[in-house]
Amino acid sequence: KLKNLDLDKNKTYHIGTGQSSDSLMWGNREGILDALFKFARENPNVILEFKTKSDNIKYFLENDVPKNILCTWSLNTPTIINNEEHLTASLEKRINAARKVADKGVKVGFHFHPIVEYENYLDEYQAVYEKLILEFDKEEVALVSFGTLTFIKPVIKKLRDREFRSKITQIPLSDASGKSSYPHVTKVEMFKHAYESFKLWHKDVFFYLCMEEHQMWEKTFGYQYSTNNDFERAMLSSYATKLGMEFLI
Repeated sequence: KLKNLDLDKNKTYHIGTGQSSDSLMWGNREGILDALFKFARENPNVILEFKTKSDNIKYFLENDVPKNILCTWSLNTPTIINNEEHLTASLEKRINAARKVADKGVKVGFHFHPIVEYENYLDEYQAVYEKLILEFDKEEVALVSFGTLTFIKPVIKKLRDREFRSKITQIPLSDASGKSSYPHVTKVEMFKHAYESFKLWHKDVFFYLCMEEHQMWEKTFGYQYSTNNDFERAMLSSYATKLGMEFLI
């Protein structure tokens, strides 16, 4: 399927794995990482992102990594990881894995999606943000994203019907463009706090909100893009620059 992709050689693409599963959890089983690394080498105009909650980085450490590959970690506080992200690597293991990959020269990134509200949650997230700033140089980091829980009604029903225990369904839900999410004021609080915590990285790392309403950017970041195309162009340009790639329109 990778070989059959019809890609324009004169265009920069951002392709991600790990959106509906985990990029590294299975390692190189069935040669999946062999195929993806080969795909990256054969398509130098593709920014290939691996997203994970694991610390399974053996393949990255044992192989030459094409420069157009990003490795990003979905992070959360220990409270959320321990109670909701079952069978995933601990926060410490994820950060240590990211540190080892960065030491090899691979650009890394971090996704805080979902940020979850609970008692003293801002203090716990603040501790994670500060740890990243302490552990990583801004030149090693390509991106940081923020987002939160957004549901359609059928998904909420399925979550409530399942046997495993979760407190996620107890969050206060408000209308969010036809979906259900935290009240607007709560989201402004969590995203503004998160963005301002990374002030030292603002000029050198690309920050974005994941699947949030257009108006949320101005209220939390202090700026917004005129169109989605403008956002995507800025993102691709920033990633390409950080990876040492030529940015192709």
